[in-house]
Amino acid sequence: MKSAVVDYLGASTLRRRLVSGSAWASGGRIGGAMLGIVTNGLLARLLSPQELGAYFLALSIVSLGAVVGSMGLPKTVVRLVAENMGLDRSGRTRRAIRTVLGLGVLGTLGVGLAYLLAGDLVGELFQPQYSSLLVGVTGLMAGWIAIAVIQEITAETFRGFHDIRLATLLGGLATGGKSGGVIMRVLLLGIVVLLWVRSAETNLATVVLVSIGSGSVSVVLSLWLLYGKVSSLGPSGGAQEEEEEPVSAKEVLDDAIPFLAIALTSFVLLSADIWILGFLGSGTDVAVYGAASKLVTFVVMPLLIVNLVLPPIVSEMYARGQTGRLERTLRSFSTLAGVPSLLVLGVFMLLGGPILGLVYSKPIYYSDTAVLVLLILSAAKLTAVWSGSCGLVLQFTGHQMSMLRVSLLTSPLFFVVAILATQRYGSVGVACAAAATTTLQNVIMVLVAKRKTGMWTHVSLSPSRLRKGLSKR
Repeated sequence: MKSAVVDYLGASTLRRRLVSGSAWASGGRIGGAMLGIVTNGLLARLLSPQELGAYFLALSIVSLGAVVGSMGLPKTVVRLVAENMGLDRSGRTRRAIRTVLGLGVLGTLGVGLAYLLAGDLVGELFQPQYSSLLVGVTGLMAGWIAIAVIQEITAETFRGFHDIRLATLLGGLATGGKSGGVIMRVLLLGIVVLLWVRSAETNLATVVLVSIGSGSVSVVLSLWLLYGKVSSLGPSGGAQEEEEEPVSAKEVLDDAIPFLAIALTSFVLLSADIWILGFLGSGTDVAVYGAASKLVTFVVMPLLIVNLVLPPIVSEMYARGQTGRLERTLRSFSTLAGVPSLLVLGVFMLLGGPILGLVYSKPIYYSDTAVLVLLILSAAKLTAVWSGSCGLVLQFTGHQMSMLRVSLLTSPLFFVVAILATQRYGSVGVACAAAATTTLQNVIMVLVAKRKTGMWTHVSLSPSRLRKGLSKR
């Protein structure tokens, strides 16, 4: 067993996983982002600015529902599967997956029913031009939330097995960027293209219904593949006691709840800007801000790709005390992610207006305000990329509570600043508040990660350090 575990994290194995996983994660993220941009561009042509704004709000609500319904289980299942497979405990791996899926079903039913009952109240919170549209699709959104929860948990289970390919292909449109969700995005784009060819316009209910149908196909496929994966696990190589060691719901939830709290506070920084504009903004603020913010994905995409590959590796290497080697790996990949992000920001600075015009067509989406929002948010995301995988390191080394405290410190600050800024400066004010808070949060997390784990995560400007981090050693 010991030799198997050593081989499991050998230098060649680690490098092979990073290369293979990065290739799939890169292709999935780039492909998913391109599919998303094309889809949003077509929706901007098919929907009015008010309906497009309502769609962005609906997507944000579904994302929040997926976070609540999954109860932090996606991160927990990655850690449990990776750790137990690394220790050759296939029996405990199976039990962990069954427990997580059982809890996930309860979360799915709970959050779906809750939104079905309270969706009208949620919709009424926004400006009148959005509330009537959102209330009209309450039932559809409850179903979409339930599908998003299942997509998130199953996709991250494959990530725990180091199967970045399936984790990238599966997943959903509203899973917070954690997976490419390529299959769902391809299906969604195909149907939106058909709608565009057949008619010059459509409505919000049709778009949500199409999203549900695309997600349902992805869910059925992911459950079928996961069943085959779990069934193929061989007998454990561990001691007899391991076979008798249960994986209780309490154990799983004790680990997952801090992840849930972190995800909720992170949601505030990632999505509350749209909500605040929906509460306080003018008739087109949400559509303009949402359209510009979708392009910001290309700035942060390199770090997202790295963070799709690293979770099981961070968990395993830190558990084995290989912190020196892990730090070199983390900083090397932070540097590799930071260079293309800087280039993307440069392109937006030079060609932001023409790019927005090409994607969204209507003048309202490439106005001076839209370009300014794009540049402010892109600069903040560059800071996040150059900070490296600090949040991921805290989460997968057992320091979830430290990250939670940072999030609890910065989230209320964002709310206060964003509300004040929106009332005076509209979408530009929200962008400035989001940028300042994101920068502050990442600087703090880099310092906390160093204090708790002894590892820096930010970019390294030393070529020799980069070569060493990517070498066989």
